[in-house]
Amino acid sequence: MRATVLAGDLPAAARLLSEAEGEALSPLAAEAAAWSALQEERRALASASRELLRESVEARIAEGDLSGAAAHLAAALQAWPEDPAFLTLAQALGAAAEQAPPATAALAWQALAELLAHQPEQAAAWRERAVGAELAIAYGAELEGTLAARRGVRRAAAVHLLHKLDAEYVDAPDWAAASRGGRARLLLLARTEGARARWPRLADVDVPSPAGTGTAGEGTVADAVAALDAAVAALEAAGVPAEVAVSEWVAGALAALDPWTRAVWPAEIAAWQAHHAGVQVDLGLELDLEGEQVVVVAPALDGPGWRAGVHQGDALSWVEEAGGARLALDALPVDRRLEVARQALVGAPDSVVRLGLVRAGQPLEREAARAAVPLVTVEGWRRAEDNAWDPWLDEAAGLAYARVSAFREHTEPAFDALLEPVADRARAVVLDLRGNAGGDVNAAVRVADRFVVQGRLAGIHGRVLPDTGPDVDPATGERLAEWNEALAGHALEGLPVVVLVDPATASAAEVVAGALQELAGAVVVGSPTFGKGRAQALRAEREQGYAVQFTNLSWTLPGGRRLERGSGVVPQVALPAPSPGEDFRTAWQRAERTAVRAHPDGSPMRPVGTPAREDLPPLQGDPAVAAARLVAQALLLEEGG
Repeated sequence: MRATVLAGDLPAAARLLSEAEGEALSPLAAEAAAWSALQEERRALASASRELLRESVEARIAEGDLSGAAAHLAAALQAWPEDPAFLTLAQALGAAAEQAPPATAALAWQALAELLAHQPEQAAAWRERAVGAELAIAYGAELEGTLAARRGVRRAAAVHLLHKLDAEYVDAPDWAAASRGGRARLLLLARTEGARARWPRLADVDVPSPAGTGTAGEGTVADAVAALDAAVAALEAAGVPAEVAVSEWVAGALAALDPWTRAVWPAEIAAWQAHHAGVQVDLGLELDLEGEQVVVVAPALDGPGWRAGVHQGDALSWVEEAGGARLALDALPVDRRLEVARQALVGAPDSVVRLGLVRAGQPLEREAARAAVPLVTVEGWRRAEDNAWDPWLDEAAGLAYARVSAFREHTEPAFDALLEPVADRARAVVLDLRGNAGGDVNAAVRVADRFVVQGRLAGIHGRVLPDTGPDVDPATGERLAEWNEALAGHALEGLPVVVLVDPATASAAEVVAGALQELAGAVVVGSPTFGKGRAQALRAEREQGYAVQFTNLSWTLPGGRRLERGSGVVPQVALPAPSPGEDFRTAWQRAERTAVRAHPDGSPMRPVGTPAREDLPPLQGDPAVAAARLVAQALLLEEGG
């Protein structure tokens, strides 16, 4: 029976267990019955949501809501990638985008390019249209903001960046493709109406073709620099500032290398660094626009706004820096209020800000000091009444649960804080990595190490490998463990592990899933992962006047296999892809379980999210978690277990 479950044949195991007798099999039989009960519900959900989605995409295209149509089409094609009805709707969406405003068109074309990546020519055409629409936005209504973001861009910084990539990019860069990409982006800029209005001579500009970079693999970094200089000179002759020409050429060149490599210019570096640190210095308030009011969706637990007594549902009317002018939100156009309010809450650590709020029709004021608010990356199964995480999926059975949504520097201590207190009572752990796009691979390796006694948790390849520290302790001469080496002695070692994954599990999260699968005997449950075995370095070269995010390493699993698109981590227990209706149901279930229960003053809080439509069939639980519980019980079904 154990072998049947672990081989992934859950239907066969459920049939056998429905007829089984004996106390030893009763936990497994109970989990199998729960899993089986969900299967008919998920089939009904799939059928209903397919039809509702088809109708929704058609209606949204007809109404001109192309962003909504793209989002619903993405959900449909993830569940039914070869469905002729949705493939036909993809073509209809592409045609509708031709007549749409740039902001709407850009989102639709980019979504289509990603959804239909298996049709390279069509995807490339849509991607080019998306870039053109993005330029139309940047050099149209947002022109002044775009120009402000380009301030400080210098040719010398771009040249330094190109040489850095020539030395440190994971493979020798294809400078031919990069130079063509830079030229193509400038040609799109030259066709952009807003840019032509600002610089009329762009209409006649001729961006020269790169010399010495005719075919893939040809060309050197010197050729790329020459191509940059020639292109910038052509645009400067048309009146375009060098800052614009350099930044747009570099954007096109780096996009030709891969989707993750990008330059960051002086005006953007601080925000970029904060984003990648997983923290933002503000008040920890999630805001949204309801009607014409900016409303607090939720204050971050124990964040500055939380401690100051800001409540969920409070309407924000004004923001005032200590000793500064008051920003009245109702004096702004409605469509700008949310963005301006969010920006006004961001500032220097410990800087004080006062808020004007309206609660139940009554005005009130609150004051708080800004602080770094870390992104929550580790969750238990539910929130307890005191707002603490409860890690028990089933305490009586000893099944603990942890969801890791991303890997950041603070993920490891949060993971330990969740599971170490129950490690002596846990008999198995369900690690949920669904939707985890990765992050800090060092943090990911440290989380994987919690379960692995010995072995190398990942491998790296690149032309310039990072400094991973000394091999020996300079004081004692003792050998030091390498960054990717498992260290014995953690509380969770030896516990059976079930890892939940899906197609959105990527990068560092795949490293964890693969390492546990190979070194800890973990059973991976779900759908094959994304397959992104490449890592990006984050380098801020402030003295040179830029920062860069670039692909510098490729990852391998402990056994040596490189993760590539279409070749990610393969689950031992494969589950059908969830339908969009199932995703909605399980997302709302999670929102209800994990919602912060009450404000510090005891007033209740409600879950944050969007409930599934009432006309969708019910779903009494998360089918993937039910499968994980069944597998966990099978892992425990050993002699004396």
